[in-house]
Amino acid sequence: MPKAELVSRYPEISRTCAAAMRSCYSSWPAHSLFTDRSVFPESEVNRMLKKAVELGHMDIFEHGFLTWIVEASQLEVLNSLMEHRFLYVSEVGADRWLVTATIRSLLDTKGSSNPLLRELQKYLDELAPWISTQPEQSQIKQSPKEGYPEGTQVWLLSYTDFASLSGAVDVDPERLLWHGGFTFSLSGVSRSLTHQLVRHRLAAYSQQSQRHVAVAKGRAWYGMPPGISGAAAEEYRNFMDSAASLYAELLGRGIRKEDARFILPNATLTHITMTATAWEYRRMFSQRLDPAAQWEIRDVSWAMFSLAYIVLPSIAELEDPARSMSDVRDTLRRLLPILDESRNRFSKASPGDVLEIALPSDLLSHPVSAYLIKHRASRV
Repeated sequence: MPKAELVSRYPEISRTCAAAMRSCYSSWPAHSLFTDRSVFPESEVNRMLKKAVELGHMDIFEHGFLTWIVEASQLEVLNSLMEHRFLYVSEVGADRWLVTATIRSLLDTKGSSNPLLRELQKYLDELAPWISTQPEQSQIKQSPKEGYPEGTQVWLLSYTDFASLSGAVDVDPERLLWHGGFTFSLSGVSRSLTHQLVRHRLAAYSQQSQRHVAVAKGRAWYGMPPGISGAAAEEYRNFMDSAASLYAELLGRGIRKEDARFILPNATLTHITMTATAWEYRRMFSQRLDPAAQWEIRDVSWAMFSLAYIVLPSIAELEDPARSMSDVRDTLRRLLPILDESRNRFSKASPGDVLEIALPSDLLSHPVSAYLIKHRASRV
């Protein structure tokens, strides 16, 4: 019979998933919900997750990674992969495997007769205690935020403790990138950016819904491309004001938000939560740090890269096309010493601390703020 030992898990994995879900139906981005326990208490976390299961909104349970050392035969592992393909598996010895999954994998295969999957599911009550308990009724009422006065923000919300994971099992550093990852919360970004972001398909996304959340009033609801200036900028703002007026008029006539949103442009600001393996992020950075990439996603990618580097420096070993570009190599030579200083600050921070990582202003086409939450070292 297969045996599994949990060796790595996302910190506060339930809170990460719940914040991602709640942000879809709120003017609050995931990082605001995650960090503000007065706005989003544990009772609300448990209620949201239980509701997600009841409604079948299973995608939000993909925001976080769990890794086991498994003792099983090759045939048992193969049979598990044939039944459920969303497992990352690496051989680390004779009949010994590193297996990574998400809570969704455990929920999707609940009731399976497969011995390995049943062994992994033994951890479900520990990882998701809200499944079998009745959550308290939350009394918290969220007041809506108006606009996005904070500008573009990139938060590394949660992440795998790669140092502890590599200490628990001897695995090739390249394969390690498949067995953990990062969850980012992005706010004050345009729909144009998120349309590009979701093309990186080996990832989980939770985005603010225009069907359920009305666009904020005032000029803070849209972004202004840096390439538009002068008279063109004034015409741009006038057009946006007209779109906002018509949007408000449609809502005032009783038109549903899901229909009124059809007039909103790509510049409309939103927030989105993204989770992927370190391998997928490195692949994304290798494409989006290219100077030829669109300015907004390039700026956000530099911020995401910088935060990921502080946790996992090997993320800087990029692939082509970025690896072969002199502009990218020159930027890395200048940026990495700055990030190494931030890594030193991060190592001395206490669990729960939030660190802002200052990015060189000449690196970006528009202002982007980058933040990182210090979590406790992984202990399972």
